[in-house]
Amino acid sequence: MKIKIICFGKMDAKYFEEASENYLKWLSKFCDLEIIQLKEEFHADFEKNKSINCEILEKKILANKEFETVILNVSSTYKSSEEFSEIISKNKNFKSGKLQFVIGPSDGFTNEFKNKYQGISFGPITLPHQLFRVVLLEQIYRAFKINNNEKYHK
Repeated sequence: MKIKIICFGKMDAKYFEEASENYLKWLSKFCDLEIIQLKEEFHADFEKNKSINCEILEKKILANKEFETVILNVSSTYKSSEEFSEIISKNKNFKSGKLQFVIGPSDGFTNEFKNKYQGISFGPITLPHQLFRVVLLEQIYRAFKINNNEKYHK
C-alpha cells in the first residue's frame, strides 16, 4: 500500500522530527509512506491565503489523482482509531491501495475545497502542524496494527 501525507511546512523541532522518523521506520513494514511538504503562502488577506494555499494543494492532489484523498479537517466527522483503521483497510483491500492525507494550511481550507474531498477529524481540538503530523503518523501506525490484529492498540 502507498500512502502520502501532503502538508505545509517543514519539521523544525528536533523532538517532532525524531518522533516522525520513528513512526516512518515502524510504518515501513506495512506501507510505502511519503511526506510531501509544501511552502505555505502568506498574504495580508485571510481569504486570499486560504484560496492560494488550496490551489497549491489542488495541484499536488491532481498530480496524484490515482490516490484516494482524505482531508484532515477539524469540522469534519470525528473518527475513532477503529473507524480510521477501516478507512485504511477498505482502501488497501477494495480500492487502489493508494491513499493520501492532506493537512491543511494554517488558515484552513476554503469551503469549495472542503466540499470536493472526504474529510475526517480526530476531534475538536487544534494542534500545531508539526504535532498533528506526528499524531497522524501514530494513527496510521495504530490503524495497521489494528488491521493486522497485532498488540499495540489495547
